[in-house]
Amino acid sequence: MLHPQERTALLLIAGILILLAGISFLIESTGKEPFATPFSDTLKDGHLAVLTGTVTAAANTRTGGHLILTVNNTSVFVPDGALADPETVVGETVSVTGTVQTYQEKKEIVVECPKDITIQPQ
Repeated sequence: MLHPQERTALLLIAGILILLAGISFLIESTGKEPFATPFSDTLKDGHLAVLTGTVTAAANTRTGGHLILTVNNTSVFVPDGALADPETVVGETVSVTGTVQTYQEKKEIVVECPKDITIQPQ
């Protein structure tokens, strides 16, 4: 049998865990975009950035089956499997959210998963 103080401590811990789970769910459901900075060439590597624009090109990388999208003259690195059909996004207006990185002395955005790329309604 638990002492009253132990029961109170367990209830507090359970309440805190439920609260943290709820907060985590809310943050996950809002996505990354509200926390991202609009992309610019002046952002430092590692920043979370969002870029909205028209996809003008989609090309596979030489190795790994990854994809490079060109959005507003900015390269967007898309890992293998993060975009089901790359041909369908060319000409579409998209919003991409990802981490800024420098590749061959140019800034680019690296996305992590399919929900980091959203096609905007026309």
